[in-house]
Amino acid sequence: MPELPHVTAILKDAGLIDTDWFKSYDLERGSAVHKAAEYLDHGDLDWDSVDPAILGRLRSYQRFLDEVRPEILSIEEKVVNGAMQYCGTLDRRVRINGREGVLDIKGPSRAAWQAVQVAMYAACFPQPLARWTLHLADERYNLVEHRSRLDWEAGKACITLARWRHEHGE
Repeated sequence: MPELPHVTAILKDAGLIDTDWFKSYDLERGSAVHKAAEYLDHGDLDWDSVDPAILGRLRSYQRFLDEVRPEILSIEEKVVNGAMQYCGTLDRRVRINGREGVLDIKGPSRAAWQAVQVAMYAACFPQPLARWTLHLADERYNLVEHRSRLDWEAGKACITLARWRHEHGE
Protein backbone atom coordinates (compact mmCIF):
# COMPACT_ATOMS: atom_id res chain seq x y z
CA MET A 1 0.00 0.00 0.00
CA PRO A 2 1.48 3.39 -0.96
CA GLU A 3 2.32 5.88 1.76
CA LEU A 4 -0.37 8.48 2.32
CA PRO A 5 0.48 12.11 1.52
CA HIS A 6 0.96 14.46 4.47
CA VAL A 7 -1.20 17.54 5.04
CA THR A 8 1.66 19.98 4.55
CA ALA A 9 2.78 18.27 1.33
CA ILE A 10 -0.78 18.41 0.00
CA LEU A 11 -1.01 22.14 0.72
CA LYS A 12 2.36 22.69 -0.93
CA ASP A 13 1.48 20.56 -3.98
CA ALA A 14 -1.83 22.41 -4.35
CA GLY A 15 0.06 25.72 -4.40
CA LEU A 16 -1.09 27.14 -1.04
CA ILE A 17 2.34 27.00 0.62
CA ASP A 18 5.26 28.58 -1.19
CA THR A 19 8.43 27.26 0.45
CA ASP A 20 10.62 29.58 -1.62
CA TRP A 21 10.15 32.15 1.13
CA PHE A 22 11.24 29.78 3.93
CA LYS A 23 14.82 30.18 5.02
CA SER A 24 16.67 27.28 6.66
CA TYR A 25 17.26 29.43 9.75
CA ASP A 26 13.50 29.96 10.16
CA LEU A 27 12.77 26.25 9.72
CA GLU A 28 15.44 25.29 12.26
CA ARG A 29 14.17 27.90 14.73
CA GLY A 30 10.61 26.61 14.30
CA SER A 31 11.74 23.04 14.96
CA ALA A 32 13.65 24.16 18.05
CA VAL A 33 10.61 26.04 19.39
CA HIS A 34 8.42 22.97 18.84
CA LYS A 35 10.87 20.66 20.62
CA ALA A 36 11.38 23.04 23.55
CA ALA A 37 7.60 23.52 23.87
CA GLU A 38 7.23 19.75 24.00
CA TYR A 39 9.75 19.59 26.87
CA LEU A 40 7.86 22.41 28.57
CA ASP A 41 4.54 20.57 28.18
CA HIS A 42 6.07 17.46 29.76
CA GLY A 43 7.57 19.51 32.61
CA ASP A 44 11.09 18.56 31.52
CA LEU A 45 12.40 21.88 30.19
CA ASP A 46 15.70 23.17 31.55
CA TRP A 47 15.29 26.90 30.95
CA ASP A 48 19.06 27.41 31.25
CA SER A 49 19.57 25.20 28.19
CA VAL A 50 17.21 27.20 25.94
CA ASP A 51 18.86 28.77 22.90
CA PRO A 52 18.59 32.59 23.16
CA ALA A 53 17.26 32.64 19.57
CA ILE A 54 14.03 30.94 20.71
CA LEU A 55 13.81 32.14 24.31
CA GLY A 56 11.31 34.94 23.58
CA ARG A 57 8.93 32.66 21.69
CA LEU A 58 9.20 29.99 24.36
CA ARG A 59 8.38 32.56 27.04
CA SER A 60 5.33 33.52 24.98
CA TYR A 61 4.33 29.87 24.90
CA GLN A 62 4.71 29.69 28.69
CA ARG A 63 2.54 32.81 28.99
CA PHE A 64 -0.09 31.11 26.81
CA LEU A 65 -0.01 28.05 29.08
CA ASP A 66 -0.30 30.20 32.21
CA GLU A 67 -3.10 32.45 30.92
CA VAL A 68 -5.22 30.14 28.77
CA ARG A 69 -4.53 26.98 30.79
CA PRO A 70 -5.18 24.46 28.01
CA GLU A 71 -5.49 20.82 28.93
CA ILE A 72 -3.02 19.10 26.62
CA LEU A 73 -4.51 15.84 25.39
CA SER A 74 -1.75 14.86 22.95
CA ILE A 75 1.52 16.18 21.58
CA GLU A 76 2.76 15.57 18.01
CA GLU A 77 -0.15 13.18 17.38
CA LYS A 78 -0.09 11.26 14.11
CA VAL A 79 -3.49 11.33 12.44
CA VAL A 80 -5.02 9.71 9.36
CA ASN A 81 -8.09 10.49 7.33
CA GLY A 82 -8.81 7.12 5.72
CA ALA A 83 -11.74 8.34 3.65
CA MET A 84 -9.76 11.17 2.05
CA GLN A 85 -6.47 9.22 2.04
CA TYR A 86 -4.04 11.58 3.79
CA CYS A 87 -2.17 11.79 7.07
CA GLY A 88 -0.38 14.32 9.21
CA THR A 89 1.10 15.15 12.57
CA LEU A 90 -0.75 17.77 14.55
CA ASP A 91 1.16 19.82 17.11
CA ARG A 92 -1.34 19.54 19.96
CA ARG A 93 -4.80 18.24 20.67
CA VAL A 94 -6.08 20.36 23.54
CA ARG A 95 -9.12 21.28 25.56
CA ILE A 96 -9.63 25.02 26.05
CA ASN A 97 -12.57 26.26 28.08
CA GLY A 98 -14.19 22.83 27.82
CA ARG A 99 -13.83 22.62 24.02
CA GLU A 100 -11.63 19.97 22.46
CA GLY A 101 -9.66 20.97 19.40
CA VAL A 102 -6.47 20.92 17.41
CA LEU A 103 -3.81 23.55 17.94
CA ASP A 104 -0.94 24.29 15.59
CA ILE A 105 2.04 26.29 16.83
CA LYS A 106 3.30 28.92 14.38
CA GLY A 107 5.65 31.86 14.27
CA PRO A 108 4.22 35.38 14.38
CA SER A 109 3.17 35.53 10.70
CA ARG A 110 -0.34 34.54 9.73
CA ALA A 111 -1.32 32.99 6.40
CA ALA A 112 -4.68 31.82 5.08
CA TRP A 113 -3.42 28.28 4.44
CA GLN A 114 -2.93 27.76 8.18
CA ALA A 115 -6.72 27.58 8.67
CA VAL A 116 -6.91 24.92 5.95
CA GLN A 117 -4.11 22.96 7.61
CA VAL A 118 -5.86 22.73 11.00
CA ALA A 119 -9.18 21.95 9.29
CA MET A 120 -7.51 18.98 7.60
CA TYR A 121 -6.13 17.77 10.94
CA ALA A 122 -9.53 18.18 12.59
CA ALA A 123 -11.18 16.18 9.79
CA CYS A 124 -9.16 13.14 10.90
CA PHE A 125 -11.41 12.76 13.96
CA PRO A 126 -14.96 11.40 14.05
CA GLN A 127 -16.27 14.24 16.22
CA PRO A 128 -16.20 17.96 15.39
CA LEU A 129 -13.20 19.73 16.92
CA ALA A 130 -12.34 23.37 17.45
CA ARG A 131 -9.37 24.63 15.40
CA TRP A 132 -6.71 27.05 16.58
CA THR A 133 -3.34 28.38 15.50
CA LEU A 134 -1.08 29.75 18.20
CA HIS A 135 1.25 32.43 16.85
CA LEU A 136 4.34 32.99 18.97
CA ALA A 137 6.40 36.17 18.84
CA ASP A 138 9.19 37.23 21.17
CA GLU A 139 6.95 39.32 23.39
CA ARG A 140 3.45 38.00 22.87
CA TYR A 141 1.27 35.20 21.64
CA ASN A 142 -1.87 35.34 19.55
CA LEU A 143 -4.37 32.49 19.73
CA VAL A 144 -6.52 32.46 16.59
CA GLU A 145 -9.63 30.33 16.30
CA HIS A 146 -10.64 29.25 12.82
CA ARG A 147 -14.39 28.86 12.38
CA SER A 148 -15.08 29.04 8.66
CA ARG A 149 -16.61 25.91 7.14
CA LEU A 150 -14.87 26.90 3.92
CA ASP A 151 -11.52 25.88 5.45
CA TRP A 152 -12.41 22.19 5.13
CA GLU A 153 -13.91 22.76 1.68
CA ALA A 154 -10.59 24.32 0.64
CA GLY A 155 -8.77 21.36 2.19
CA LYS A 156 -10.80 18.90 0.11
CA ALA A 157 -10.10 20.99 -3.00
CA CYS A 158 -6.37 20.91 -2.20
CA ILE A 159 -6.47 17.12 -1.85
CA THR A 160 -8.14 16.84 -5.26
CA LEU A 161 -5.79 19.35 -6.91
CA ALA A 162 -2.67 17.73 -5.43
CA ARG A 163 -3.81 14.29 -6.66
CA TRP A 164 -4.59 15.71 -10.10
CA ARG A 165 -1.16 17.36 -10.31
CA HIS A 166 0.56 14.09 -9.35
CA GLU A 167 -1.43 12.10 -11.90
CA HIS A 168 -0.47 14.57 -14.62
CA GLY A 169 3.16 15.00 -13.60
CA GLU A 170 2.67 18.62 -12.62
